[in-house]
Formats: sequence, structure tokens, C-alpha cells
Amino acid sequence: MPSMNRREALKTGAVALGGIAMLSTGVLAGCARDQRPPTTGILSRDDQDLAEAIADTILPKTAASPGAKEANAGQEINLLVTDCYEPDAQQRLLKGLDELRQRCETAYNTDFAGLPRDQRENLLRVLGVEAKKAPPDTHWYPLMREVAERAYFSSQIGMTKALRYIQVPGKWVGCLPLAPGQRAWG
Repeated sequence: MPSMNRREALKTGAVALGGIAMLSTGVLAGCARDQRPPTTGILSRDDQDLAEAIADTILPKTAASPGAKEANAGQEINLLVTDCYEPDAQQRLLKGLDELRQRCETAYNTDFAGLPRDQRENLLRVLGVEAKKAPPDTHWYPLMREVAERAYFSSQIGMTKALRYIQVPGKWVGCLPLAPGQRAWG
């Protein structure tokens, strides 16, 4: 067995320390984002609360699963919009939230969360129809719906309670029939 000289030992040690330093600042830094304050991002506290109320109307609590509010979707929506969307999409969403806020004040003399559930659902249906009539990527509601669904279904509650979840799956089966009312796999 050949002996290792001092120069090779120092090189090996430096590479190992460099790898540890990169691991601690790169990979493990991704875990630190859960410790960010909830209002760090593009959405203000009011915008985040409104986005969570919209998400909870789209994905309400049922007998089978908790809703978006229980999953703290507002924080995740703020994170998604801030970190994953272009500035034009961010501004479109902010403008849309302001428009919804004004619409509720003018038509109902209250905020969106203060409306009864059926009125919130009807208002979101109207926004969905308006969005379909608008040119692509100009209306804010499809973006809001997308981030609400992503925030909810990527949360622990969404993955484990709303979807059919197995932590360590078995073999891969590409196509399985679902019975009526059976939840999809997560």
C-alpha cells in the first residue's frame, strides 16, 4: 500500500472541508426558508390574508380533509408568488387582489372574508367567467387559483389528508382505475 504524502493529505482535507461548507450553505439553506417571517415577500399581511380566504373558498374544509386555511396556504402563496413568478405576474396578482377588495367594498360593503360562503363562491365563479373571456395571461384570477392549488397540495395537510398518501411507495404502477369518490394519489 503506497503511503500518502503531506501535500495529498492537505488537498484531500481541503476538498472535504469545501464540500462540507458548500453543503451547509447550499443544501441546508433551503431548509431555513421555513423560518422566514410570514409577511416576507411580495404580499402584504392584508394581501396574504385575502389570498388565504380565496384559497379557502376554492379548497374548503370537508369531512374528509382540512381546508386551505388549516394548511396555512396564505404563507405558502406569498412564498410561491415571491420566489417563483415573474414581476409582471406578481403585479397582476397584486392589482387583482386590490380590485377584488374594492369590488367587495362597493357591492357588499364588507371585505371578501366577511361575505357568506355562497356569496364568496358566486363571486369567484363570476371571476372565473370573466377570466375566460379575457385574453390569455391578462386576468389575475387563473394565477390566483393556480397558486392556491399549488400551495395547498404541496403542504403537509394537502399531501397527507386531501390526497392518498403513502410515504414510501411500492412498485410503480402507471395506470390504476379509481373508484367513484376515491381520492387521487399524492
